Amino acid sequence: MKQLRVLFRMSTNREKKMNFASGFLRSKIARRFFLLFICCALLPTIALTMLSFNQVIRQLELQSHKRLQEQTKSYGMSVYERLMLLDTDLEVMAAHALMARTTENATKHFNERLEQRFAAISEYRAGQPLVDIVGHMEDIPELDPAESDNLHKGKTIIFTRPRPDQPARLFSIKPIHAGSPEELIFYGEIIPAFVWGLGFENFLPSQTQLFVLDMTKRVLIKSHPVPENLVRKVALRQDGEVSRQFEYNHDNAAYLASYWPIFLKSKFFSQTWTVVLGQAKTEVLAPLSHFRKIFPLVVLLSLWIVLLLSLVFIRRTLAPVEVLKEGTQRVARRDFSTRVTVTSGDEFQELASSFNTMTSQLDQQFKALSTRAEIDRAILSSLDSGIIINTALTNMYDFFGCDLIAFSLINPLQENTAQLFSLQSPQQKKPAMETIKISAADAELLANNAKYLLCDSPQTTPDHLSAFAEKGIHTFLLLPVFLKSRLAGFVTLGNRGEGVVEEEKLLQARHLADQLAVALSNARLIEDMEHLTLGTVEALARTVDAKSSWTSGHSERVAEMAVKIARAMGWEDKQIKTLFRGALLHDIGKIGIPLAILDKPDKLIDEEYAKIKDHPAIGAKILEPIKAYADIIPMVIQHHERFDGKGYPSGLAGHDIDINARILAVADVYDALISNRPYRQGWIEDKAVTLLKNDAGRQFDPDVVEAFLGILATSSMRI
Repeated sequence: MKQLRVLFRMSTNREKKMNFASGFLRSKIARRFFLLFICCALLPTIALTMLSFNQVIRQLELQSHKRLQEQTKSYGMSVYERLMLLDTDLEVMAAHALMARTTENATKHFNERLEQRFAAISEYRAGQPLVDIVGHMEDIPELDPAESDNLHKGKTIIFTRPRPDQPARLFSIKPIHAGSPEELIFYGEIIPAFVWGLGFENFLPSQTQLFVLDMTKRVLIKSHPVPENLVRKVALRQDGEVSRQFEYNHDNAAYLASYWPIFLKSKFFSQTWTVVLGQAKTEVLAPLSHFRKIFPLVVLLSLWIVLLLSLVFIRRTLAPVEVLKEGTQRVARRDFSTRVTVTSGDEFQELASSFNTMTSQLDQQFKALSTRAEIDRAILSSLDSGIIINTALTNMYDFFGCDLIAFSLINPLQENTAQLFSLQSPQQKKPAMETIKISAADAELLANNAKYLLCDSPQTTPDHLSAFAEKGIHTFLLLPVFLKSRLAGFVTLGNRGEGVVEEEKLLQARHLADQLAVALSNARLIEDMEHLTLGTVEALARTVDAKSSWTSGHSERVAEMAVKIARAMGWEDKQIKTLFRGALLHDIGKIGIPLAILDKPDKLIDEEYAKIKDHPAIGAKILEPIKAYADIIPMVIQHHERFDGKGYPSGLAGHDIDINARILAVADVYDALISNRPYRQGWIEDKAVTLLKNDAGRQFDPDVVEAFLGILATSSMRI
């Protein structure tokens, strides 16, 4: 399993590297850099490399040819030196012979050396027979007149006698005291191997073919069979060509040859010999061949290294660009918390720093806009001051990242008290609430510092914030909120650190505080209007109830019971408020009913009962012009409908009756039953409860009756 994990990691790393290699070249600017590198670096480098390669090849070829030519010259000089050495040996032998008066005594000193160099040496004196000194000489060469003439003038004659398939016989004829009566001539047949450097004293270069030609182009010595046209090629070059090099083929192999003439006439009377050395091209150009193999590999390796370094450089150059590109893309996706890290130590790092500063500012600004938008939504969705304050504090706490965010809402009726809402940790889901005292000095200080008040020492911290100071919060930024030029409250931002406030955050905090002030102003205005409206509704209800002393307080009691039923049924506050207003005005139609009928102690006749049954429709007609009361008209006109459909005025049944009206029906009948009327005494509660139970499902909604009875069972007080 460990090996599998290692292999998996290795394959993952390779995939990452391959993804990177193919990834960063997908960038347009990366491809542009790479193409620029190819055009400006790689192509000139390759061109220069090819030019250098050709130049090096040419130089190596020239050096190889020159080396072969130097070897040929060196060989020719060695042959010449051997001939000079042989001539010296004969002179020394002659000198010793003259001193010893006999050649036999002289040769004793040189026998060993002479036998290694001469096959035979013979002495000739005028008028005497030929005397063998070393070996026995057969077929003494006959000299032509020119050779005889030069011999008597003291010139050493070098004479050759070619033999088929064998090295030519070489003779050195040395005159002593030429032209005098004591003239002595030595005939020496030279051992060919000594002259040509073959055998025991081999000085012929290795892997070399040797050919020596005389002036008649006869072969004097050959180390290999003579190739075709070799003699002709040498003759052509001697007849006018400057170059002493040529090529020939032998045994399906190409050979490079060089020749060198040995000018024997400077010392000897002899024809000029031509030394030809040939070497297989593979041997001559072996260094070149090796170079041809190595050089491309070296060049390829160099190019790979340059390419690798270039890719690394391009990657290092483009890595910051890629990071910045990803950063801008995240910003484009509204991720303003994006920060990039570039440590290139150049302008890219400065650009990254500027980018981070920009995104930080954008993040702050957009968070401020988001916070303000949240407050706006809170204003639009609810005009309750508590909800607005809770929403504002929660968003401001997240935005500023401080240790404390609080809002103190001053009681307009008691300006020395305020309701404090505070958040001190992210775990707090709702702000904590408490009532605090605001001293006159603190209120005056806030009023005199309308923009902000910074308290960063125990001496400047207001008394109502001392509880937070005891928890380690030492710096407080207070932002007063004014409504109609009066101090309505103040936002408090607290930190445990030093009291350094960034100007940007201060401006944003001030904007949010001003927005909160507008929101609270609107909320307070709406609350005042709601209080006014509710007061108006209660006044109308009391007006209706006041028409008859028997119904005094009936509408308010019905409204109170209806609210309790709605809460027991799990209604929301908004629905309950609508129900409460409808309950207060459910009998407003009785304004149109004569008092005599309302207070009649006897049983009503049909005409009178018919008029009583008109009061729901009259109530609806009264409220119809008021658009704000459109939602309570259904409960006003339907609160006398029965669940079984036998009610009035429309005979609606079941769930076709508005749920508010079904709740009012139970509360209205119960209050009417337990209250005194001019035509009867009020019922006891048990009797009224029995009626509700019996009529559940007929006159009343059984769910409403069940909820109402539950309230009665858990309440120790009379409803």
